[in-house]
Amino acid sequence: MRKLTAFVFTTLNGYYKGEGDNIDWHSNGLEEIEFAQHKLQEGKTLLFGRKTFEMMRNFWVSPMAYELFPTIALRINQTEKLVCSNSLEKTDWNNTTIINGDMIEKLKALKETEGEDITLMGSGSLLSQLAEEDLIDEYELMIDPVLIGKGDTLFDGLTRELHLQMTDARLFRESGTLLLYYKKV
Repeated sequence: MRKLTAFVFTTLNGYYKGEGDNIDWHSNGLEEIEFAQHKLQEGKTLLFGRKTFEMMRNFWVSPMAYELFPTIALRINQTEKLVCSNSLEKTDWNNTTIINGDMIEKLKALKETEGEDITLMGSGSLLSQLAEEDLIDEYELMIDPVLIGKGDTLFDGLTRELHLQMTDARLFRESGTLLLYYKKV
């Protein structure tokens, strides 16, 4: 059985993106870059909603990505990727499979198969849907020390209670960003 982990960054007051899909407030210091490089070495399949997928694809295939973050760009482009979308029909990002139709049922079935564990990257709407169905096994919340006034909050639309247990925490000292690890109880 494959484990599904949600990795998302958020502001201190719970926004995962600001007005107009702005994420400029998220810290990308040296510690965070080293963390991302290490994280991608874990060999997990990456899962995205369509909006996050398109944003990630547009950046990580660009020459700028290879110039700024060569190790991360190489690894993310080689990694198996899944995108949940009923509007996306094809993609040119290598190693990508589009999941459409009844995505929740397809992801439930995928979790039951053998293979790499899966990491959901951002993708707030998909995050809420998967949390509502209790399909997420672990949560990794990267909390940036910033407050914003408008945007989209984490777990918007969640109608159930989910109890979690903290398993670890990490402080990125230079930025003050905190990474909290939780698992389902």
